[in-house]
Amino acid sequence: MQSINSLRELNSKLLVKITILKKENAEIPELRLKFETENARLKQIIKENTRHNTKNAELKSRVGKLEAKLALLEQGSAVDGIVLSFGQTQNDEEAMPVVTVPTVNVPNSIINQINNEVG
Repeated sequence: MQSINSLRELNSKLLVKITILKKENAEIPELRLKFETENARLKQIIKENTRHNTKNAELKSRVGKLEAKLALLEQGSAVDGIVLSFGQTQNDEEAMPVVTVPTVNVPNSIINQINNEVG
């Protein structure tokens, strides 16, 4: 009889263990779904980050080009010696303005860059 009782006790312990394992097994699909959902979300974030990085690179390039153009414009407007004078005519007609602009030295690298942009 002793062996039957010990077998029943062992059987009871195994049934408890089986119940615990079934419960853990039932949680696996739930965890798999959470993992797949999180994985899909992270892939979407990576895709958006890649798109944003590309856009940022494009904008940085554009800003660089605009800064080069601005430097040229500022250099041209900061030139000393621009003289505007209005002449008078003997016929009292409206005078045409005379504009004198000195030569501005622009580095070849900037000229080449603008020529490449314009095409």
